[in-house]
Amino acid sequence: MLTLFREGGYPMFFILGFGFVALVWAAAYAARGKKASLRFVLGMMAATAFATVSGVCADLGATFHAVAGGMGDAEPARRFVILIEGAGESMAPGIMGFSLLGIAALLLAVGGARVAKLEETA
Repeated sequence: MLTLFREGGYPMFFILGFGFVALVWAAAYAARGKKASLRFVLGMMAATAFATVSGVCADLGATFHAVAGGMGDAEPARRFVILIEGAGESMAPGIMGFSLLGIAALLLAVGGARVAKLEETA
């Protein structure tokens, strides 16, 4: 996880912040089954998704900028290796963000089942 955080750079703070808030609230929704927090959880999941896409874009942009202008007279083969390595590192925000969103979605599914069960018995 630390490697992902280091490779993802500054946008990872937003992804982790929004993602953990979404996870905590989704867990509360799953435990209690109260619909009141559902909209907030969905909003935080959307914020996590947008931060994730923004982080991937920022990292790809930094990679492309480095390959295009910051490498001086490096040979094309070396530039290609750096481009591929940078593209791989640029996926770190996507891995982290979409993993958090997947877990939050699972918790929402559990909470939705709980709400449905509570509504059946009422």
